[in-house]
Amino acid sequence: MGDSFDKEKYFSIKVSDDLMKVFLTVKPFTQKGTDVTVNDVVQALQSKGISGGIVKEDGIKTVIDKVANTNISEENVLIAEGIQAVNGEDGRLEFLFNVDKKVNLQEDAHGKVDFHDMGMIKGVEKDQPLVTLIAPTQGEAGKNVYGTVIHAKGGKPCALPIGENTRVSDKDGKVMVATLSGVVSYSGGVVSVQSCCTVEKDVDFSVGNISSKGAVIVKGNVKSGFVIDAAGDVEVWGTVEDSTIKAKGNVLLKCGFLGSGKGRIEADGDVTIGFARNQTIVANNVDILREAVDCTIYAKNAVKVHGDKISIEGGITAAGALIEVESLGSRNEVHTDVEAGINYAAHQNLMNKRKEVSGLKAALKTIDKELKSIYAMKEVKGEIPPQYVNIFERLVPRKNEVEKKLKILESDGILPVNKDAKVVVNKVVHPGVEIKIGELAMDILEEYRGATFFLSEDEIRVKKHNA
Repeated sequence: MGDSFDKEKYFSIKVSDDLMKVFLTVKPFTQKGTDVTVNDVVQALQSKGISGGIVKEDGIKTVIDKVANTNISEENVLIAEGIQAVNGEDGRLEFLFNVDKKVNLQEDAHGKVDFHDMGMIKGVEKDQPLVTLIAPTQGEAGKNVYGTVIHAKGGKPCALPIGENTRVSDKDGKVMVATLSGVVSYSGGVVSVQSCCTVEKDVDFSVGNISSKGAVIVKGNVKSGFVIDAAGDVEVWGTVEDSTIKAKGNVLLKCGFLGSGKGRIEADGDVTIGFARNQTIVANNVDILREAVDCTIYAKNAVKVHGDKISIEGGITAAGALIEVESLGSRNEVHTDVEAGINYAAHQNLMNKRKEVSGLKAALKTIDKELKSIYAMKEVKGEIPPQYVNIFERLVPRKNEVEKKLKILESDGILPVNKDAKVVVNKVVHPGVEIKIGELAMDILEEYRGATFFLSEDEIRVKKHNA
């Protein structure tokens, strides 16, 4: 047998470029009358200054035995690894309140939603901890295969997100607390606490209009004609009549929103309502538990209405991305406009025009129905019955007037279209509904059950859910 130096021509050691791995190649040696051992390889490693504590001697033996038994070379087998440095974790914030204030409608086993425990506005007390600062860690050093230390990078520190009416706790410099009792919010990278206006009863003449720099909670109803203007969220536990609610945040009405059509909700955030009738809602997203009847609804993103027999009936409902309902229209074929794909919240100057168009279409449908009846009587009797002549003479110019006005209104203003927008109806679409996606329209003339309406190749198409 040759000495160790001679044996090294049957094996070679390679170190990776980053000095973190060692690979072994062994060539057939038994036919040459040589016996390569684990100790031979270990000595070679030591001669190169490779740290013995990281060498996998079992792996070396496995490679040598395999080559001895097969007389086939084994190449670049990993036999040693350095220890990677573990960088420290960055400092982070632990929020001690619910940062996400979105309302999620949760149904019970019977399909009912309980509004009692859906408070969107969560109050905090003065000196209540809001955020804890978690310090960064230093990390753990490593070393390469030659034993050279690889230093770890320490984590980056972060700062407490001090906002309005918050400060660092006197007791612990890593804790942020509220400086007053109110409503906490996290926006723009800072935590703020705003005063909360809480009304324990109805908003009526004994309370008057409300203007708040923070949130507003009304534990009763909001009577007709009053205004709530809030820089934060608005939560009403009762019913809102013909009133105006303006909110920079979200709006939650646990009951309904109804009246003669003079009510309006405008929210920069989302609106969640039990039911709505004959009112106007403008928001980012609109979520209605039961039905929306004869309403004007504009959502920048999505409208969802969960009512079973009636979801959306009459009025106009528009959303930039999605309208999803259980049912659309009604068995009485009430004219119902739904429009997806256009961001009406960003084009509020066209809202009133769209509402007027919807009203004119409904009026035109009534006129056509009355004229059809008169023409049928004329066909049977050869002339219009005398008692219907005045009605006929009034209806014809009225029809021309409405059609002319519709043509002018519908030709004004073309808005950019979200081509991925869709209208999803989980149960039934009734005749009398007009579905628009962008500038394209489809009149529903027959009942559809379970269908999605979407835009494809400049055409509104229908996909049946059971297909």
